[in-house]
Amino acid sequence: MHLARLSLFNFRNHREANAELGAQVNCFTGPNGVGKTNLLDAVHYLSLCKSYFEPVDMHNILHGEDWFMIRDTCHGCRE
Repeated sequence: MHLARLSLFNFRNHREANAELGAQVNCFTGPNGVGKTNLLDAVHYLSLCKSYFEPVDMHNILHGEDWFMIRDTCHGCRE
């Protein structure tokens, strides 16, 4: 099973972000502070139902918002 799409809403510093992922190797690039590590943390959250960095769910919500959501679509999943 491979993660095909990752969608974030109000998660850490991402108001809304969507990433299309290939079945092989995927790379996140960009300047410091744009949220690359937060994308990886979202994958960790989906896998283990908790953030690698912040154990309190409330602290993962984008500042000023009331909720966050992480959605995934995977290759090989039954829909």
